[in-house]
Amino acid sequence: MAKAEVLCIGTELLLGDVLDTNSQYLAQQLALLGLNCFYRVTVGDNVGRILDCIVTALRRSDILITSGGLGPTADDLTTECLAQVFNAPLETDQQVLAFIESLFAARNIKMPKTNAKQALRPRGADILPNPVGTAPGMIWRLGPEELALIGIEADQSGQWPVKTILTFPGVPRELKGMWEETARGYLEKTYAGGTIWSTELKHYGIGESALAEKFAHLLDLANPSVAPYAGNWECRLRVAAKANSVVEAQALAQPVIDEIKAGSGVTCYGHDGDTLESVVGELLSAQRLTIALAESCTGGLISERLTGIPGSSRYIMLNAVTYSAEAKQKLLGVSAELLAAHGAVSPECAKAMAEGIRAVSGCDIGLSVTGIAGPDGGSEEKPVGLVYLGLSVGQKTGEPLYFARTLRLGKRLGRNEIRWRTAQEALNMVRLYLISPEHLSV
Repeated sequence: MAKAEVLCIGTELLLGDVLDTNSQYLAQQLALLGLNCFYRVTVGDNVGRILDCIVTALRRSDILITSGGLGPTADDLTTECLAQVFNAPLETDQQVLAFIESLFAARNIKMPKTNAKQALRPRGADILPNPVGTAPGMIWRLGPEELALIGIEADQSGQWPVKTILTFPGVPRELKGMWEETARGYLEKTYAGGTIWSTELKHYGIGESALAEKFAHLLDLANPSVAPYAGNWECRLRVAAKANSVVEAQALAQPVIDEIKAGSGVTCYGHDGDTLESVVGELLSAQRLTIALAESCTGGLISERLTGIPGSSRYIMLNAVTYSAEAKQKLLGVSAELLAAHGAVSPECAKAMAEGIRAVSGCDIGLSVTGIAGPDGGSEEKPVGLVYLGLSVGQKTGEPLYFARTLRLGKRLGRNEIRWRTAQEALNMVRLYLISPEHLSV
């Protein structure tokens, strides 16, 4: 199986000023083509170090994919460095230059002279078209002369290895467009042998170690493979399978996926692009239920996540951020006597908020959140990280149902993490109710 390497170029990546999403995307795409990606390297805008990375990558990998360094400024060095490695003169591609000039002309802007640099390519390299930007890349299938310059020789039968360089701009939108239009087809035709298909089964309400222990017997499988991951207050099990086609790989992985889902129960809430808010939205839509939110310490975070889902207007009628005691009284009908007796951060207030927002909105479900996110404002009795959740559900007959949850998250998490974790718990609380009220205690 061919080996690929991703080299991301840019000092801004090393400094952390720009988040590198390109290498993640490229690694995922290479896996879909069945190409191994053993190295992902990041290097700054330094000629010597870029040259070292290029030579090292080509000696150990069949495919070198670079991202970044194709712009018009002096610190965009990728094309020049590749030309230097192989002693190839830089030539101006007149068609590319005319195309770049036309882009500026269309906006009635005179093209800066520096942009002509983007039309340069080393002799022997082909252009990798850029359908959405000014900077094209290159596809350079190296010949014996270029390979010999970096110490690569033919095998005993006289066959030279097939080595290819593909360069992309650092702008993710442009990179993806170039990949889809040209690069993927070239690699599929030249190198691909089979494919790797994978899916991530997302879990909430169980820790990474507990999840790994539950499915320990699956973690040693080779094909399909199973690997645990954790992050953002949830856990995932990635199932990956290698086969000649995506259909065959999916079929190979399906029994393992079914076993994990059966063993996980309600802790497995979705897969891949699913989020707690998207799953809650699907459940609300399927059951034709509506929800209203009254948030205090989360400041509208839960509302933002739910309304970020397309079509959420079908199930969201009214959301309110009732941060102050006055807002809780005026908008939700929480009594002054209740607030005086128990305080805004209390199970009694959470219940009154949930019932109040449900009554005001006329929705089927009212969700409330009240707590202390910090970093200040806590006390020994009510420390930072104490949060109360309330869920009021109207019934066609009989009294409404009410479910409560208390979180003690601790000050060490910090304000943002307390708010995020609270939102996760609140969304999961709604999800569990919608699956079956039995998963929550009244």
